[in-house]
Amino acid sequence: MASVAKAVRGGLCSLVVLIFCAPLSAGPLDEMSLERWAKLKEAERYQLNVAEKLYREKHYKVAGDEYEKFLKLYDKSEGAAFAQLKWSHCQIEQRKLNSAIKDGYQSVIDYFPESPEAPIAALLIGRTYQSMGDTKLAKKAFFKTVSTYPKHFSAVMARLDLVDIAAKESDPDAQTTLLKELTFDVERKGPTVDPCVNAARLLARLQFNAANFEDGIKALGTTCKEEDLPSTMMHPAYGGLPAILLQLSGSMDEPTKKRSEKLADAAAAWLKTQVTAKLADPKLKPKAVETWYLVADVRHAARQPEKEKAVLDEMNGATPVDDVLLGRIALWFKENKQMEKARATYAKFKDAAEGQGQIAASFMDEKQYDKAVEIYRRLAVGDPKTAPKWLTAAAWAYRQGGKPDQAIAVYQELLVADAPKAPEYHFQIAETLFRASRWKESITAYRGTDHFPQNYQNMAMANRQLKQYDEAISLYTQIMSSSAPNASWALYQIAATHEQAGRAEEAIKVFKQVCDKFPKTQEGSNAHSHLNQKYKISVTLGGAKD
Repeated sequence: MASVAKAVRGGLCSLVVLIFCAPLSAGPLDEMSLERWAKLKEAERYQLNVAEKLYREKHYKVAGDEYEKFLKLYDKSEGAAFAQLKWSHCQIEQRKLNSAIKDGYQSVIDYFPESPEAPIAALLIGRTYQSMGDTKLAKKAFFKTVSTYPKHFSAVMARLDLVDIAAKESDPDAQTTLLKELTFDVERKGPTVDPCVNAARLLARLQFNAANFEDGIKALGTTCKEEDLPSTMMHPAYGGLPAILLQLSGSMDEPTKKRSEKLADAAAAWLKTQVTAKLADPKLKPKAVETWYLVADVRHAARQPEKEKAVLDEMNGATPVDDVLLGRIALWFKENKQMEKARATYAKFKDAAEGQGQIAASFMDEKQYDKAVEIYRRLAVGDPKTAPKWLTAAAWAYRQGGKPDQAIAVYQELLVADAPKAPEYHFQIAETLFRASRWKESITAYRGTDHFPQNYQNMAMANRQLKQYDEAISLYTQIMSSSAPNASWALYQIAATHEQAGRAEEAIKVFKQVCDKFPKTQEGSNAHSHLNQKYKISVTLGGAKD
């Protein structure tokens, strides 16, 4: 059971971690301020220090006794409420949850109602009930925290916990009500800023999901400047509109698809008003064009290709044509299986080489590798400075097209044309031979490369393909001794090689070594499973003592 006290010490709650995906620190809420500490008498400070030291050392039973001793000796002290709160924490750590609630946190509220610890105790009553699985009493305690201490940070955290409960209970209405309070009613200052901002973002996503676009954008507007709203709305961690549209539009349920259309139409219309407002001002025109692309993004996410194309065509007629817009139009043609039109659009690029490169890439997409090579070769001749880039692309096209000899010939050209990168081209020659299953040639080629340990890994595998098992094991052994991050992998491969060679006894021995030496790795888990399933041998992973 998770410690409720620890949750407060970090100023976190499970909702924040799971839903907002960003920690919101409230500071050490269960620590006394220096100002209050200074008010303690010397004897009081001494007694509290004894208890605190024991608490930090996790001696919770003894620490609880020392806090209780403080309360008996100094029940009117400035530190009494604090001692009562920490005594309660000690009960939590000892799994005495009912005692922590009734004799601990409730006593803070009853005997020290004006203390800084009282709101914290109220929150922790709810959290303790929640950890016990009593959702009804947890909700009651959280609502009481909100009503009793409406302006305290504990009320913010209580609302967040209630949102978490509402999500688990599939109660979107309760979620929305609570998030609206956090978004619009809670004053954002100090530690409340981050949780309220994140609540507003979650509220926006809930409203977008319900196709309540105006309510969503209103919530999101509390988190950023007006000019940043379009990009904030589209950001995956903030408004998350594209992901929501993709999910809704991909549903097989017709009402859900209708919701997607409604949301897309509302978002596109709102963005277009932002475009129109900025387009007339030369200073704001770049921002307007940037926002216009977001309109197309909305249509794309909503799976509305014709409406997306209409947006791009409108931009094409109203703004200066550049390669960015042409690239977006060409991409639309590619995604909609109109490759010739895509290539015709790429041919209009002002950066002719980039356009031709995209045309070659489109041939690669269609597995027309020879046509792609023809373009890459032509580009290499046209500009010696970029020739290595295009020749490398040509070699890759040959490899994809199943022509390893032609690919190797290109890499050999590059050895001369781009000598500083010769080691990389040597490695690619070896890779080409390996991928073509030319095992002996690849081993020879890898020996002259310095891409360790990948070269040794592939040489070992090539040797296994040639049934040269001892050579493979020798290579794996060298990997183990020279590359600690790959040691568990290499030892597992040694075992697998013995098994492949028909040496069951040796294989079992090495698989056991993997379990013993690397119990917490994937290889350790795999070896454990393999021994059990194939050889019916049950072994204990070396890390079991942990």
